[in-house]
Amino acid sequence: MNISLRRTWGPLAAAGVVGAVLTGVLLGSGSGASVAAIGSDGARDTVSVAGTGKVSGVPDVLRLDLGVEHTGKDVNVALNAANRDVTAIKKALGRFDVKDADIQTSQLSINPHYENNGKVNGYEVFQGLTVKLRDLPKAGEAISAAAQAGGNATRIHGVAFDIEDNAKLVQAARDAAFADAKAKAEQYAKLAGRRLGNVTTISEQTSYDGEPIPYAVMAEDTAAAGSSVPLEAGSQQVSVNSNVAWELV
Repeated sequence: MNISLRRTWGPLAAAGVVGAVLTGVLLGSGSGASVAAIGSDGARDTVSVAGTGKVSGVPDVLRLDLGVEHTGKDVNVALNAANRDVTAIKKALGRFDVKDADIQTSQLSINPHYENNGKVNGYEVFQGLTVKLRDLPKAGEAISAAAQAGGNATRIHGVAFDIEDNAKLVQAARDAAFADAKAKAEQYAKLAGRRLGNVTTISEQTSYDGEPIPYAVMAEDTAAAGSSVPLEAGSQQVSVNSNVAWELV
């Protein structure tokens, strides 16, 4: 906890009153609170405290990062092969009601291969897609179907669960963060022999779980027998950190 002295000048200071005396210093660590101790110059006393609220929910969408990779002596041959595989993957995903709006091209690269003498002896083409799978019970089947459609050229780089409809979770986490901050501020006010007045400032930071899970797989490893890729959605946390300042009365 870092406790600092902070002053908000009032009308007496603006009029030129001098000789104010700051009194009262609190020391500690770990709570993120600051207290402004004020003298007789009319400045306001404030206490600023950080509060945290965390709420868990069930993910409602899965983001899939996949693509196809082809090599060939001619760049057009490699590119056309990648195009065919991507088209087949999109068609396979369509059988699981994946809409076009939930399929986005994320990468397209064409890189030459060189011989030791520096001459180009072929090209490598990669086309990547980012796909939102909203029917989570069928997400594993959809991934397997996409891998089969792309064949041995399929590359799956990762999956990440997310809570797209998280407005209620954020609101609940915000309520909890404010309550946490207020409880701390009330404790400091009581220790100082004061009460909380009006809120003077509020700021917040919001964070979510949902980092991509590496899932580097080739088609022959994922769907050789047409089996569904095993996936568990689990739960995901939404966190809100609020910084709130109150007047002390």
